[in-house]
Amino acid sequence: MRDPLAGFRVVDLTVDRGELCARLLADLGAEVIKVEPPEGSPARRLAPIHDGVSLFFAARNAGKRSVVIDLPAEEEKLHALLACADALILSDGSPGDLDPHALSERHPHLVVTAITPYGLTGPWKDRVATDGVLAATGSIAFKAGIPEKPPLFPPASFVDDCTCMPFAFGTLCALWQREETGYGQVLDCSANEAIANQGDWTLHNTWSAREFGQPVPELRNGPGPVWPSFKCVDGFVRVVMLAPRQWIAMRAWLGEPEYLQDPELESFVARLGLAETVINPLIAELFADKTMDEISTEAQRRGIVCTPLAMPADVLKNEHFLERGTLVEVELGGGLRGPIPAGFLEFDGGRQGPAVGPPEIGADTDDVFANLGEPRAVPADAPAPSLPLEGIRVADFGHGGVGVEIGRMFAEYGAEVIKIESRSYPDFIRVQTGTEMSPSFASSSRSKRGFGANAKHEDGRAVLEKLVAKSDVVIENNSTGVMDELGLGWDVLSGVNPSVVMLSSQLMGSRGPWKDFRGYGPSTRAAGGLEMLWNYDDQEEPAGGMSIFPDHVAGRVGAIGALAGLIGRRRGDGRGTHVDLAQVETTVGIVGDLLTKEALVPGSVHATGNRRERGAPWGLFPCQGEQQWVAITVRDDSDWRALVGVMGSPDWAGDAELATAEGRHARAAEVEARLAEWTSTRTREDVAASCQAAGVPAGEMLTTLETVSNEHYVARGFPVVIPQPGLLNENQLFDGPGFTGSRMGPVRIEAAPMIGEHTREICRDLLGMDEAEIERLVSDVALEVTPAVEKA
Repeated sequence: MRDPLAGFRVVDLTVDRGELCARLLADLGAEVIKVEPPEGSPARRLAPIHDGVSLFFAARNAGKRSVVIDLPAEEEKLHALLACADALILSDGSPGDLDPHALSERHPHLVVTAITPYGLTGPWKDRVATDGVLAATGSIAFKAGIPEKPPLFPPASFVDDCTCMPFAFGTLCALWQREETGYGQVLDCSANEAIANQGDWTLHNTWSAREFGQPVPELRNGPGPVWPSFKCVDGFVRVVMLAPRQWIAMRAWLGEPEYLQDPELESFVARLGLAETVINPLIAELFADKTMDEISTEAQRRGIVCTPLAMPADVLKNEHFLERGTLVEVELGGGLRGPIPAGFLEFDGGRQGPAVGPPEIGADTDDVFANLGEPRAVPADAPAPSLPLEGIRVADFGHGGVGVEIGRMFAEYGAEVIKIESRSYPDFIRVQTGTEMSPSFASSSRSKRGFGANAKHEDGRAVLEKLVAKSDVVIENNSTGVMDELGLGWDVLSGVNPSVVMLSSQLMGSRGPWKDFRGYGPSTRAAGGLEMLWNYDDQEEPAGGMSIFPDHVAGRVGAIGALAGLIGRRRGDGRGTHVDLAQVETTVGIVGDLLTKEALVPGSVHATGNRRERGAPWGLFPCQGEQQWVAITVRDDSDWRALVGVMGSPDWAGDAELATAEGRHARAAEVEARLAEWTSTRTREDVAASCQAAGVPAGEMLTTLETVSNEHYVARGFPVVIPQPGLLNENQLFDGPGFTGSRMGPVRIEAAPMIGEHTREICRDLLGMDEAEIERLVSDVALEVTPAVEKA
């Protein structure tokens, strides 16, 4: 299958926030039409800029078309386009005063994806925000960096780009639903909640620990003991040793020192006492005379999780990315050529991404309006709200983060998702607390059904084939080749069910020199060039952070791929497809424009702490109280004048040199110190409210637990507490959705299943197996059930 969204027309009115959302749809074959004013979109002037060309714009608008519509004067011209379009993507910076609900009322066929910082409702709905402010209020910044220095914003347009993933998935959900009902709808897309529910499992684990009487401090601690980095000849590498086999392999590499032979050291917790004083110095000595690639390759050969902590220059020349075609060279504008991310997904072995760069202003105006086609019609009767993916069945072989998060997205929006495990091979995040349920697992496998089957047992595998034969989607993120070894690879399953869509996601992808590398989310953050940029500007060693990025974000990318595959199947010949997601390419995609800049100006891209080219001052500033911070980001001179007024027009801020962005950038340290003096005498809430009242983007830095009681999060229905069997607390807090739809109804948030909780029910009611056969397979341990169900 190629271009599964071919035939859809998407109108893109985004500026800055949301630009990647429309590109994701263009990558998959949709006709995406960028609407711009005569002078071009303001996004064409956003940093990074090289030779007058916005690399930000180029990376996020490649493959789109461009039409000029001068809004609001030519609003009727826009309506003529919308009448013949399938979806419209808006952001808070869109031209014209366009109300998404009014647009939906006039064009009921249209899916209107409205992307705003804080959603269309709630106390903060009118706040202004930049990527940095959202990193603060969205509980991302608080856990990055070290206690001795300020918290860290992530690099690039991290929040805005990451949140485009669920918003693109939401757009596809609404298009899927429209194919059945004929009606579009308004999607309320809050970047704040969308980034909060992609953070990782910190919220669920810290809330659970607090409820159990074991509160965990929410304070940045660098990489912590789990994700240490080690210096080598040409940089740093990240090593992760969680499993006993990984430690045993490292001990052998260290030469089997006698004093490290205690079997108790096979436990990660037991090694913590020796890590800083004994073990890590030995590893540092071993690595000191080797390169990043030498260390990573040998470590992976030995079964140790290790990846380079790559700088952008390393990513650009890396043989794995070169062989995979992770970047593609295109015309960026004005005769300038350079590499941009080639696309996040592959379908049946072919990359889905742009073949050309961004369009020239208005290049397609005449052609588009000469070939609008017929206006879309809707049925007489509007449907009642319903979850869009009802009727879809997903066989979820996922484990850890990415695979199960794909399944979670399908389940929340109505699909029947069947979580497949066995006690000999459980999802490792299920058992991380020593029982068959953990807060992390409960979050990522909420709303699913549990099916216990031993894929290594002939009869168990036969039952799994029956299940796949009745499924629409198969998800797996096992190590490369594992599904084939189990006899459940694409060649087998597509024979069992030619219409099935299979989504495979491996750390480094299923092909390339690193295809067999194993690791965790932070392993790809290191190898993809993001970690070394998420750092202070005055230190070489990576500061690190406790976020498990990109597991949850890659999960949304995988959900886009799987649902696009279903749409392509429905609109095509009914045959399925095999979608491949290399998790590391999600990381590469997030820092794509910075890689472009590095390619054009070698050595130009490095960590900048919290400062950004976009404006100055730009950072996190201390407030009254312990570890209380506020994000303040000044985009332009108008913001600066407003901020000066908020501060009471102090004499130092009246310096004429500071009236320009150039002057403020040149004296950034001085301005930041002065601003910190002011913020430190006030609460973060007071600073944020005062700045917002003046139109200056600012926001409180929140920890995950603070979101649970924050008035805006609560008003938006973000914190959800429900009973969760298997946990000592009995209840569990879940994060709410990042988007809702006006015709979708409430998302489904239900308890996660125990291993095999629904095995008998699924075998009997779905697969048509008789009770005697089911009991025989349970007795033979080809199938598994939960003890509670077994007693019943």
